Amino acid sequence: MAEKDWENSGDLPIGMLINDVSRHFHYAVLTEAEKVGSRGGYHHILHHLEHKDGITQLDLAKLSHLKPPTVSVTLKKMETEGLVTRKADVSDLRQVRVYITEKGKEINQLIGEKILEQERILTESLTDEEIEMLKQILTKIRNRQKTYYIKGRKSHETH
Repeated sequence: MAEKDWENSGDLPIGMLINDVSRHFHYAVLTEAEKVGSRGGYHHILHHLEHKDGITQLDLAKLSHLKPPTVSVTLKKMETEGLVTRKADVSDLRQVRVYITEKGKEINQLIGEKILEQERILTESLTDEEIEMLKQILTKIRNRQKTYYIKGRKSHETH
């Protein structure tokens, strides 16, 4: 009996299909970001700093869904590369605030362009209506997943 070609059969479970598309998109963005001088993971941090410059390291970890030690190590590398600066909060010396530099803004802009380029590649075979429908469906799935995850996590934490 011949094995089924899951990837091309249309029978791949939705979660696996979403993961597969996400993985390929993420890999393409990382590859392109490295070409403009960014390492993996930098774009999430730079993106958040571009919108909330001067936030604390802890808040940055929460926003980026990374563990605080991971953010700390990454920020140290980014600081060495001149992409960010870290300064103690004058009103609370226990807090460290993170600021994006001009070089960081330039890299973030280039990464943003690469993300848009990859998105164009991703959607070039879709009509405008299909793109809008896909956004609506994925948003609905994401919102349901967030709601389910948050409820599940809270119920586990109380037991």
